[in-house]
Amino acid sequence: MAPSSVLIVLAGLVTLSLSSEIVPPLYRYDDYDRCHQGNDHTTTGVYCFVKVVFEQDRDPFDSPRIISYFRRNLLDWGVCVEECQRELTDVSLEDRQRLFEPKFPINFTYIFPADFWDHYLHPFNTRYDELINVCVNNRLERNYTLDRHAYSEIEYCTSKDELGSARMTPHWLMSTFYAIMLIIFIPMVGSNVLEWLGSDRIKVRRNWDRLTKQSKSELYREFGYLEGLRVFMNLWVMATHIIMFVGYMPMGNPEFAENLMKNPLMIDVSTASIVSVQIFLAIGGLLVTNAVLAYVDQKHEFDFNLIRGSFIHRLIRIAPLYYFFILLSIVAPNLPGIQVGPVGYKMITQEQARCRKMWWTNVLFLNNLPAFSGERCNIQSWYLAADLQLFLVAMLLLVICCKYPKHASTVLWTSVVIAVAIPIGNIHLHELESSVPAMLRVLKMARIPMLVLAFVPTFIFYQFEIPRSSWLTLIHSVLYRNAAVIVASVTFVDCFQKPQGVVRRFLASKALTSLGKLTYSLYLVHVPVFRLISNWFSPMPEVEFWFVVWILPLLCSFILVAVIAYFCIEQPCGLLLKHFFFKRL
Repeated sequence: MAPSSVLIVLAGLVTLSLSSEIVPPLYRYDDYDRCHQGNDHTTTGVYCFVKVVFEQDRDPFDSPRIISYFRRNLLDWGVCVEECQRELTDVSLEDRQRLFEPKFPINFTYIFPADFWDHYLHPFNTRYDELINVCVNNRLERNYTLDRHAYSEIEYCTSKDELGSARMTPHWLMSTFYAIMLIIFIPMVGSNVLEWLGSDRIKVRRNWDRLTKQSKSELYREFGYLEGLRVFMNLWVMATHIIMFVGYMPMGNPEFAENLMKNPLMIDVSTASIVSVQIFLAIGGLLVTNAVLAYVDQKHEFDFNLIRGSFIHRLIRIAPLYYFFILLSIVAPNLPGIQVGPVGYKMITQEQARCRKMWWTNVLFLNNLPAFSGERCNIQSWYLAADLQLFLVAMLLLVICCKYPKHASTVLWTSVVIAVAIPIGNIHLHELESSVPAMLRVLKMARIPMLVLAFVPTFIFYQFEIPRSSWLTLIHSVLYRNAAVIVASVTFVDCFQKPQGVVRRFLASKALTSLGKLTYSLYLVHVPVFRLISNWFSPMPEVEFWFVVWILPLLCSFILVAVIAYFCIEQPCGLLLKHFFFKRL
């Protein structure tokens, strides 16, 4: 990046702190701990998270443009019922009736779906719905001198009495989780003790050797650099996810996030994360195709057992660790040291509700499908489902190409047309916008002039009022969504024809190839770990431009947990299941 560009970006970030405060505040929370402690031992400590909605004649989000600021008519508040009761003690019945605001038609999604809580909220709504509605409007009048009233709806409540205990994780499920933890860690500790005593039967170092050893195979000599490439793509995705989750958390200065997302650099960095996903998929397709064609070349025929074996191998690789973290998401709120406050509710309790309801879509690798796109458990795991589905599609295409080589070209071109047509239809049907590209350097290096056309619709779209699902949006979507795959594929072909240079040798270095073996664990653990870490954040933290310095320690914590997961779950379970299915270690 040019020095002038850096100065412009830094100047823009510094000016973000000059933004004015939003009134009434988008986030306002009564003291959660004091509410639960109460003034005496008889208090129930009911604390409710409430969505407050103002009625508007015109919805500013009903626009063909991407809106980069929060809804000013939607507030996220936390209310202590005991404090509300105390505030309304001297309010007359007539004023209570005046302050109550009945529900009006709301044409946007404003609240976490109530069906994810089953019947848990019914008693709270019956007892406190009207009270909180009146209390919120009383505070709006008293504290912010607003003459407008808002509709308030309870999203979730906690309490110390039997109502709050109804949402506790079942004992059998907690026992199952702790039993799994014992099964994982006791053999690990025991094997270390045996190794220290001089036993040669169990070698914990074998997993370390697998992690750090560089293969001498011809396949590694050709594709070893892909491990290093995956490391950097994974770091890009994780940094983007951290930024996204920080924006999702309740903060004391939401205007900072609004202005931040208007910064061209942040827009490009966040929206261009799709590039890394495309490159991940391109790498997977390259390796799968190479393995199948090498097998066919050796056996001189296509064996359908290859499909079965490859599918089982893939499940053995991804399922054990994946299923463990689904279970962790379900039991997380009831683990020792986890006290759910305003941040914990957003990051942990809501995730528990999603996973309790939608866990089966993850187990069956269906959670990326549009039918289940509302609220997803382990949202980052959509990639695992998509990758497995594309793996099966790729195997099917390879079967057809190997069985009918004369029609291989037709099959592949048909699949390309279908792959391009599906996102076009999706964008047109749902009136979506295209993404903002951040690939100028990549395109220059690739020397593919046609791809530069991806920038023309983007410039026009963001400078003028171009309606969604227009032909410009569709053209840009096709170019942008496929640009990374084209660039990666051209680069891979170029690598086949040339000897290794400095970049490929660096990507194939021992350090990066070892980290490359951790990319799956790292990708899977970083979101659950961030959710747990965020539980210790203060409610409504003030986010400033220097918050990016926290990305490095967060990434280090992700890597540490990923190493533990690799040694304790991924590798041992993989070895055990391979021995069970294939009778080998």
